[in-house]
Amino acid sequence: MRLKKYITPVLFLLMYVQGAYGQQSNILNSSYIRVEGKGLLTSQIKEATKEKLVKIYTVGGFVTINSTNTFDKLANKLYLNTYLKERPHKQSKNILPSEVYLNPNEEFYVDILDGKTDSLVCRYEIKRLRSIPKIKLYTTNESGIRSLVLPSDDHSSEFKLSPGEKIKLVIDREADFRDLQVEYTLVNLKTKRTEHKIIQSKLESLKLVANTDYELRVNYVVQKENVGVGYLRVKPYWYQSITTYIIALLVFVAIVILLITRSLKNKVKSSLKEQQKMEQAAIRLQSLLNPHFTFNALSSIQGLMNTNRIDEANQYLQEFSSLLRKTLAKSKHIFNSLDQELEMMRMYIRIEAFRFNFSWDIEIAEELNPSVIEIPTLLLQPLIENSIKHGLSGLGEKGQLLIVCKEGQKKGTFVIVVKDNGTWLNKSSEFGYGLSLTEERIKTINSMKKEQNIVLDFNKKDGTEAILTFHNWLDN
Repeated sequence: MRLKKYITPVLFLLMYVQGAYGQQSNILNSSYIRVEGKGLLTSQIKEATKEKLVKIYTVGGFVTINSTNTFDKLANKLYLNTYLKERPHKQSKNILPSEVYLNPNEEFYVDILDGKTDSLVCRYEIKRLRSIPKIKLYTTNESGIRSLVLPSDDHSSEFKLSPGEKIKLVIDREADFRDLQVEYTLVNLKTKRTEHKIIQSKLESLKLVANTDYELRVNYVVQKENVGVGYLRVKPYWYQSITTYIIALLVFVAIVILLITRSLKNKVKSSLKEQQKMEQAAIRLQSLLNPHFTFNALSSIQGLMNTNRIDEANQYLQEFSSLLRKTLAKSKHIFNSLDQELEMMRMYIRIEAFRFNFSWDIEIAEELNPSVIEIPTLLLQPLIENSIKHGLSGLGEKGQLLIVCKEGQKKGTFVIVVKDNGTWLNKSSEFGYGLSLTEERIKTINSMKKEQNIVLDFNKKDGTEAILTFHNWLDN
């Protein structure tokens, strides 16, 4: 009982400011221990004399505990135990930790005991409170002022704001928490841009962008574990609405379609004009070929009559009349089917065979369908004419003419070969007028058909071959 005068602790409070992180560090002096920590709530200390209990509250996590001179003077009569409420069996005798970290709602005890009787002299309960600052948002718009309260627990809330509203963030400080600093984090959920700030004054302005969602997180600087979360949804202006975007997109698409349509029409017109020019050029070249062919045929008839071969001349004239009618019928057409073209060439070759008495044949590969394949009208005639005139005219019955139609080596390609057993290429270094027109016609037709083309080659192998290769012709 001699220690009774020490049983009732007398508390003396002393406050001072430290500069770390701008947060006040509070000090509590009691009879036996000295407690220091950021976020120490000195105004909420509760003393229960009968229970020999002193309750000390803090918001911050770290506290420093030291013995006072009073305890040190009575160290031979008193001793202390320290422990966490959750782990009372792990007690430390006469050892004060230099620093203790408490989780929210966790309690730490310092028991002052009589050295002789082990009876409790005084118990200090240091508890860290779980706390979130209370925040109010004041907004101003055309309808006036309204306030929104951010909840003081960890349940998130959502606030809808009109575009252009001015936002003020206000801390609703209680007396016990007025010295605790508050920080907020504003996250732009669209751009992920983050604004972090410690609130220095009671009123803080927020700059928000229309048509954007934000996350507002608020907590005490000394207690980052507990955060109040609110979501701010700023509505779009009328021109930022989905309906406006859809209308603008439709208008844009309509304009693009209109421009593309006009461009395509202009290209089609230009292409048609170019096509017409090339077709007219092809018809012009073809019309030049028709008189040339007629002149040669009449020359052949004249030759028969000069040699007094009247019957043959009459038969020749009949064949020529039929051929001339077919030629005139096709004179306005740039292309003719292969079977009709070969039929006209048969009539022409029969006429020339009357005159020069050579043998001839036309071979068509089975894989070709001459009724669906089209080639330029009278393209073969100048080649056959030159073969007869320069290669076969002097051979008589020994002369041989062969026309072969077959598929080419490449896919979609077919070949027409006009072959004779003469040597006219060795005798003449220049092509005749008909061949010159043929080459010019091929160039014109190749310019008309961009993905198709015709190639004319000559080969001397057991006679002379004129080879027409039609590339990509069978795909169409």
